Amino acid sequence: MGVLLFLVSLLVVVAGGGRHAALAIGVEGTIVPSYASTSELNAYWQSVFPNRAMPSAILDHCSAPSGSERKVKESEHYWSVYSDQLTKRDAKIYHNWAHRIASEKLLYPESVFTAGSKINLYIDRAAALHSAWLHHDTANSVPMSTKNFTEIVMTFAPVSLAMARDIWSTLSSCEHPREVASEQKACTMSVQSMHGFAASALGTSELRAFSTSLDVPEEGIGSPSNMYRVAAVHAVTAKAAANTVTCHSMSFPATLFYCHAVNPTRIYEVTLQREKEDSDVTVSKTPAVVRALVVCHVNTSAFDPTLMYWVKLGRKPGEASVCHFLTRGDILWAPASVA
Repeated sequence: MGVLLFLVSLLVVVAGGGRHAALAIGVEGTIVPSYASTSELNAYWQSVFPNRAMPSAILDHCSAPSGSERKVKESEHYWSVYSDQLTKRDAKIYHNWAHRIASEKLLYPESVFTAGSKINLYIDRAAALHSAWLHHDTANSVPMSTKNFTEIVMTFAPVSLAMARDIWSTLSSCEHPREVASEQKACTMSVQSMHGFAASALGTSELRAFSTSLDVPEEGIGSPSNMYRVAAVHAVTAKAAANTVTCHSMSFPATLFYCHAVNPTRIYEVTLQREKEDSDVTVSKTPAVVRALVVCHVNTSAFDPTLMYWVKLGRKPGEASVCHFLTRGDILWAPASVA
């Protein structure tokens, strides 16, 4: 039996009540998760962004279950028990494979985002929408490193092997070297930390936060038959190219966002209408109208030259921008002066 399987078999939950219930496992020095309430998050948000509503991607985690409630949601959504043994090598291979597969089909040239264009629509699934925000102090105490993998698994016990794999993959992403030269990145586990990183990266505390419309399903859109027509395109940032920060929701027992800035960017809100194909039974399972945010990275000279994206486009890094949709769980930050 692998060491991870052995550890998972030892993990227990001490019953607690409600949103602030602590998870304790009887190990000295172990972090006890404490979750933020919706009222606390609202109070912080209004203190820094008066009279502005929180983006839906933040609100999704305000109503998420925590503690023992999370076990039920896990079985309903993303985590299930796998019989195969997880090793660090397996997790690393999975992380690299998932990153490569996503990059091959989720990237678009900027030229397709014009009214009347038809595109094969792929929007990735939203990761861990059913995780909950930790209190800011608790979030800051979580040791975000693969070196502390066992401690983190025990902190959020019980976990399945699949969840443990996701934890390792997320930790690997957080400590991985920059994918692109000059990229700024941080993994944040509280609204305060995410706002703080965005303000630091963009050089201003006067910010606007956006998230994709709720008409994008949390499971994403990912069938080859999903042909859509671009109905409308609106610029979110006023300048031809602006500095922004994108925060991606990651699979983790508590809310965690991978935030990074690869600038400059152009940001669009795109409305797409599904093309009717009566012979395809899968079409009825996709939304007829999709409104989503698109991030286009303008300077791509330092991007990975081995991506099939460049082969399909017939270009090289630096010769074209790279665009991708935001999932329902992602958040975009932009200076108020350009938003």
